[in-house]
Amino acid sequence: MLRSIFLILSLILMTVAGCVLPTRVTGSGKTVNVEKDFTGFRRVEVGSAFALDITQSEAYSVVITIDDNLKQYLEVSQRGDTLKINLKPGLSFNLGRNTLQVAITLPELTGLELSGATRGAISGFKSEEDLDIDVSGASTLRGDITAGDVRLTASGASTVTLTGAGQTGRLNVSGASQLKLADFALTDVDADASGASQITLNASGKLDASASGASRIHYTGNPQVKRADTSGASTISGE
Repeated sequence: MLRSIFLILSLILMTVAGCVLPTRVTGSGKTVNVEKDFTGFRRVEVGSAFALDITQSEAYSVVITIDDNLKQYLEVSQRGDTLKINLKPGLSFNLGRNTLQVAITLPELTGLELSGATRGAISGFKSEEDLDIDVSGASTLRGDITAGDVRLTASGASTVTLTGAGQTGRLNVSGASQLKLADFALTDVDADASGASQITLNASGKLDASASGASRIHYTGNPQVKRADTSGASTISGE
């Protein structure tokens, strides 16, 4: 009797596991280009481990290079001024063997969000518009830009490396992430690092800084340090 109950429970667990575990999908190795006719967007959100390249241009263009058998899982949409690109949720993709690339051009970029191990690069943008960047989930971003006020957030073992210049900066980094901004000139900066994270920044105005949980903030540019709070084996230092 007990053996019968055990067998029944085992079958139930196997059935449930089969329903819960996502299907694993591997790219065919044969790529196709998917072009999307979107215009008027100023913000971009990309996830699902895409390799993203964004370049300033007077013309809008969105070209996605992807394995032909993954095209059916591609989700691209525009809501208001935000362009969103992801793969369909609920599936497991063999990211190391898939081709997932996005090339975007647009006149003005005011917001960028990367997630899910996405790798991004931005270039050519010179504007006085404010810029909001959020990078999470082991994603990376590199870029050369000129912008107005800048808000940068990195979390979940992500890294942002920028060159160029902005005006004021609000910097927030957590979860073993890094902001590498030694060659990105800012005026007044509010910086917060936590959870074994690091910020390197370049400020010429006022600096308010807080570091906790074995984090580090290092600044150049000879700012006026208004606040430097540290806790949990963290450091804030200048050149």
